[in-house]
Amino acid sequence: MRPRTLLSPLRHALVRPLLGLALATALTPMAEAARLALVLGNYNYQNIQPALRNARNDAQTMARELESAGFSVTKVMDGTRASTFAALDGFLGRIRKGDEVVFFFSGHGSQPPSSGPMLLPVDIQPTSERSIQRDAISLDQVMDDLNKRARFVLMIIDACRDDPFRQSSAGRSIAPGSALGRVEPPSGTLVIMAASKGQQALDRLSDKDPVQNGLFTRELVRHMRTPGLSASEMARRVKFGVEQAALSINHQQRPAVIDESSSSEFYFYPPSTGAAPAPVAPLVPPTPSPVPAPTPGGYTTPVQTPVQPVQPAVQAPTTPPAARPPVGDVTQSEAQREFEAWDAAMRNPSRAGLESFLSRFPQGRYAGLVRTELQRLGGTASTPAAAPAAPRPQNPQAEFEFWESISARNTRQAYEEYLQAYPNGRYVDIARARMK
Repeated sequence: MRPRTLLSPLRHALVRPLLGLALATALTPMAEAARLALVLGNYNYQNIQPALRNARNDAQTMARELESAGFSVTKVMDGTRASTFAALDGFLGRIRKGDEVVFFFSGHGSQPPSSGPMLLPVDIQPTSERSIQRDAISLDQVMDDLNKRARFVLMIIDACRDDPFRQSSAGRSIAPGSALGRVEPPSGTLVIMAASKGQQALDRLSDKDPVQNGLFTRELVRHMRTPGLSASEMARRVKFGVEQAALSINHQQRPAVIDESSSSEFYFYPPSTGAAPAPVAPLVPPTPSPVPAPTPGGYTTPVQTPVQPVQPAVQAPTTPPAARPPVGDVTQSEAQREFEAWDAAMRNPSRAGLESFLSRFPQGRYAGLVRTELQRLGGTASTPAAAPAAPRPQNPQAEFEFWESISARNTRQAYEEYLQAYPNGRYVDIARARMK
């Protein structure tokens, strides 16, 4: 028989607690994955003019929308270099494996020739490539740091990608001679940029545009509200919507989408959440002030004068209630089904396909367009034509969707339908211009 050693009691004394701890850990349910967001809105630059008014609005809007979708949001407005890095450090410390993370930046960006893409704090003095490399925030580094910790990362960059210091009241420019180039996100990351390389991101569609959000953000918000819409499909629709709206005023803006994630598994509002609808916060302020129409141009080199630092507003993260998808006149799922049916019918229009749509949605928002297309094809709708619709009540969400369908049809009759539905709508000038 093997003799017992003097270490045996000690061994048992150590092993038993460890086994108990392991068993307790195994029986303890894993913490639910968190939804975290960091929103940076830089608009009042100290050494770059003019101020980016809509950058503030875009950041505020996105923070509100993310909170509604169940994200705990950390918001930094007019972040200096010091406050931005401090917010990043604190945010990174909260991320755990399995979390879903959204990073939103609205402001100026830059990419010096020998550097990767950089995000500019409000106190930067972009006098040289070295100063930008030293004082700006590396987008690549932020992506890597977030990706090491989270299950899924969505990077949303609402900045221009054209050359620097170009005077323009319509868009957001960047630092000297350095258009933002293509980014290479790590696996698990989806990147959506407001424009393609060399393009300006529009802050407005005209001097009468009442929406005080940039074109990219308003399209993004509209699609992220749709339950059951994956991140990859959302990005595709945002890209299409922005490009079409920009083309309506002869401007080139095509968002860039780089997907290295399983974004088909991420939803702002998952399918069939069963949650009660929440009211939609309008994107249109009660008293908008007109601003100049977009014109080409660029920034001039800033004057190097001492300035007083602007104190950034950093808000502590808030934990919102459970996500509840906002809705307009109809439920989002119903609107989504109708849109998909209309899109399929109009992609290759035929009498059978159009009549099938009308049998499902005889009073739908696209019914008038489908009847018009049937008449063009020489057919007759199987359901009686609806009486002229009364002007619709103001609802930014519904008007955005209706205008998208009108733009896709792009006929005089379609624009007449829009003018009848929204005689004082925000796209009235564009509709009338296209009818000429």
